[in-house]
Amino acid sequence: MTSASIGLFIAFSALLATPSLSEIFEGCKEQERFDIIMCESHMCTDCVLEWCMKSCQETQQDFPTCRCKDWPEKRTSYSSGDFKGKGKFGDVGDYAKGEKGEK
Repeated sequence: MTSASIGLFIAFSALLATPSLSEIFEGCKEQERFDIIMCESHMCTDCVLEWCMKSCQETQQDFPTCRCKDWPEKRTSYSSGDFKGKGKFGDVGDYAKGEKGEK
């Protein structure tokens, strides 16, 4: 390999390792608070109780322009994506049945 080939290889590798503009996450004005309340809390990531779901939906209303960094790009809010208790409430009850109506 010549030195020019090595230089070209290094430059190409650096370009592949650099995130594209669409991959760069731009947070909202109060992103740090939102991350603690929504993205890192048990309440909004693992809790399956109806109270948790409602509380997280209220939090999203308080921070309408915020989203978690690890959410898929198309997910713009808590309710628009998948969360632990989704589809488990109403007449099903918090503990009555498992995922999607299973006993």
